[in-house]
Amino acid sequence: MSYTRRELLKGIFKPAYWTGADSEPVPAPAAPEFPDGQDIVLQQELCIAWGRGVCDRCDAACDEDAILFVGMLHPRLNSQRCTLCGDCVPVCPTRAIAIRSAQDQTSEPGESS
Repeated sequence: MSYTRRELLKGIFKPAYWTGADSEPVPAPAAPEFPDGQDIVLQQELCIAWGRGVCDRCDAACDEDAILFVGMLHPRLNSQRCTLCGDCVPVCPTRAIAIRSAQDQTSEPGESS
């Protein structure tokens, strides 16, 4: 089976190439753990930019410049600049960014609903 250069490049830039969605179903990510006082989290093990390829969709979607790429490949969230608008969440192909829900923000630690 041979591929043209164009076919190869088109395949590499599809999110399914990195998530394996074409081969087998990808299990839903586990619920993220939010550090105390933090309402948004970037899960590095799911993020494409953390060692699996080049992706900057979240940075392009953030109007507040709350996502900083350290060394051009490792995104970090600046919780001081983040307004929790959620623009970065739907553009992430691997769902690596999560925002704590309003219900979780109002409940006390250890309290179950």
